[in-house]
Amino acid sequence: MGPSRAWIVGLFVLGLPATCPAALPAPPEQLAPWAMPWGNDVPGVVSADSLLDKPAGRNGPILARDGHFYEGNQRIRFWGFSIAFSGNFPTHEQADEAARRLSRFGINAVRIHHIDMFPYPNGIFADNTLEKLSPEAMDRLDYFVAALKSQGVYTDLNLHVSRWWSKAHHWENADKLPDFDKMVDLFEPRLIDAQKQYARDLLTHVNAYTHARYADEPALCFLEINNENTLFLWGGEQKLADLPEPYGNQLTGLWNKWLLTKYGDRIKLEAAWANGAEPMGPDLIPSPFARPPSWTVEQHDSAKMSARTIEGDAPVIELNIPAVDATSWHLQYSHGGIKLHKGRFYTVVLSGASADRDRPIGVSVGQAHAPWGNLGLATSCALKPRSQQFGFGFMADEDDDNARISLILGQAQGRVMLGGIELHEGGRDGLRNTEDPADGSVARSYPDHGYTPDRRADWYNFLQQTDQSYFVEMRRYLKDDLGVKCPITGTIGLGPLGTESQSKMDFVDAHAYWDHPQFPHRQWDGSDWTEKNEPMVDNPAGATLWGLAATRVAGKPFTVTEYNHAAPNEWQAECVPMIATYAALQDWDGVFLFDYVGGNHYRDLDHTTSYFDSEGNPQKMDLMPMGARIFLGGQVEPLAGQSLHFASRDQMLATGTQYYYNIWPLTRDVLDGTWQNALGCRQALTFEKPAPSPLCVRDDRIAWTSEGSNSGTGRFELRDPNAAGFVGFAAGAMPIDLGAVRIEKMQTPFVTLLVVPETGAEPIDRAKRLIISAVARGGNTGMEWDAARHTVSNHWGSAPPVVEVVHATISIASSGPLDAYALTPDGKRGDSIPVKMKNHRAVIELGASNTLWYELVRSGD
Repeated sequence: MGPSRAWIVGLFVLGLPATCPAALPAPPEQLAPWAMPWGNDVPGVVSADSLLDKPAGRNGPILARDGHFYEGNQRIRFWGFSIAFSGNFPTHEQADEAARRLSRFGINAVRIHHIDMFPYPNGIFADNTLEKLSPEAMDRLDYFVAALKSQGVYTDLNLHVSRWWSKAHHWENADKLPDFDKMVDLFEPRLIDAQKQYARDLLTHVNAYTHARYADEPALCFLEINNENTLFLWGGEQKLADLPEPYGNQLTGLWNKWLLTKYGDRIKLEAAWANGAEPMGPDLIPSPFARPPSWTVEQHDSAKMSARTIEGDAPVIELNIPAVDATSWHLQYSHGGIKLHKGRFYTVVLSGASADRDRPIGVSVGQAHAPWGNLGLATSCALKPRSQQFGFGFMADEDDDNARISLILGQAQGRVMLGGIELHEGGRDGLRNTEDPADGSVARSYPDHGYTPDRRADWYNFLQQTDQSYFVEMRRYLKDDLGVKCPITGTIGLGPLGTESQSKMDFVDAHAYWDHPQFPHRQWDGSDWTEKNEPMVDNPAGATLWGLAATRVAGKPFTVTEYNHAAPNEWQAECVPMIATYAALQDWDGVFLFDYVGGNHYRDLDHTTSYFDSEGNPQKMDLMPMGARIFLGGQVEPLAGQSLHFASRDQMLATGTQYYYNIWPLTRDVLDGTWQNALGCRQALTFEKPAPSPLCVRDDRIAWTSEGSNSGTGRFELRDPNAAGFVGFAAGAMPIDLGAVRIEKMQTPFVTLLVVPETGAEPIDRAKRLIISAVARGGNTGMEWDAARHTVSNHWGSAPPVVEVVHATISIASSGPLDAYALTPDGKRGDSIPVKMKNHRAVIELGASNTLWYELVRSGD
């Protein structure tokens, strides 16, 4: 998780008409306080402590083999949290308390994250040079790792996350580099040397409390080389194009050297790149300054924009944007009536483009009519206060007599200036007359520029090989030179080519967020941000899960070390049930929520205070022991069938622009994947053509239905013999069949429900004890939403947290009578709940007590 990164799946939606009015339920009128205390026995009978072996690492180092992690000869999964910044340097007392609490909530791994950004007390370094380790920081980290180990909690250690070495050492143009030297530190030798020295200092340090080097520590479950850092990063093409000097010249030099190695001389290179070259033809559309005007301003909902022409020797169009909402395509500047021919190459040119501050805009070419589909171009560019020119090349997907160019401008308020907008046939370059790899003059690639297919394929080939070489060498250094015992990954798999690099590591990792906060003016401005505040359960086609599943590589362990549905999203209680269930069914090897705490304030987190912290948030923390039983405890068996998706190198290189950082669209568009198949069959990517295998037969234990995004109809259902789960809305048919569990009726409009045996993988209908979690919406006392319910700004409210109590009737198949109890926030038995036996089913009314947890026991136990 990078402090300057805000993203969700898809930066904007292009070319769509206005949506139907949302049909989501109105906010709850009654909320009850629910404050979960600290204490040695919290959360009582809900505790999942028994799932953890203590101490962590007692059977030796974690091993990666046969596609999974092993502790000795026993498979092991990891259910964890990230901890960021000063949260990794607790006092000894805090460390002992936190370790005990984490283990009781079923957490068997903690990801040590963002320790390299600051000096102590917020980071690991002694001073602002970010070089020498702080003795006090190391003592606290050592004790924390030892305390976690004693409670059965492993440590996932991140190396480079947010150290900005070039800035700390006052390098030329360091402030113009991507944040934290990202991307550049994969090829700049001095940055790589600094990473290696930090790794040596940290991993050869002997923990004063476990008496082992970190490289040898058996409670170190795995190691991550470089967080969210690859040449296939989000927006990476533009970042590489915009590199300041001398770093841009370094990359250009490597590119030219690579070309000489492959082709030998200019003559062979020119011939290789010649196929498909074509000059740019005349402009096909009227100028935006033409009269009468043919360009239109499109506005939806509360987003507002106006356009005017500023006359002069070089006239410009000024687009003034006084108001935006949470949907970028709600503001568009577009021109329709364009005729496109399938298979022809076109170039869109923006000239004299600037803005009053740095900002993105979207550029698309799509249908100017229903169903408003894209026709080959869907991209973005970064405007700056200085004038720039952009070229966007694309191949038309279909014939269309009424296409349109759309500029998508709803990302932020402000002003955008445009000197010209043109559309041309052609515009593809091979090797230009001025370019020769022998003198290093072959230019780097620029996003969406019109290059011939072979030139572009060579660029992506170069990036992938450069990216892979860095990670392979870093892994070799850690394993061979430092003797690291645990499995190692490089970074998250981004795009097919970035994921191919990660396939050379011991395991593959991925991150995803639903409804990550967006910052229209200044990154991480706590008073100026928005969320869409939409439920994922209503939008299965757009869910985060498929991109994660598509990143798993066959034969490698797979982890998700950052996942969250960001607070204060009203539907965030869907996060833990959905990721735990899906990960168990897919047979993944680790899931970590981001985060537990983002600072040294453990006991102080008694309510929801940020987008990500889980401690103090009943919609997250209270569900973690249930998720642990499902995922960590093996309550849910993996899906039997598997779909292997083969991505050939030719496919990946040919589609590098379209799928630069996003692998799920490649799986969906090119490899014939569907979200329905990804729901019911285990998914894996392979870079080697697999042998023919039987078609995957979907498993009926899992189902997901919805009538449309924001329709208030989505239902995600698990009907496993050993666990039952539901996330979704009351709207629709009743009862809801979850196998041994049935929801007979729901008065609460949105509910997450999990029913699992208290211990062991045993059938629900015969379990001696069952735990039920029933969680809906919630927030804090005094939390203040804006009128559109897209932000609370800095009005998060205060303790205690407040929750919407679930009112529903459920029945559970049972071989005998059951007693039921509402549990208190510390997990102790509270009120007795009446249970009626009918046709071998125990019928229970939820909601008589203000609780999120219930315990059911066999009568007489």
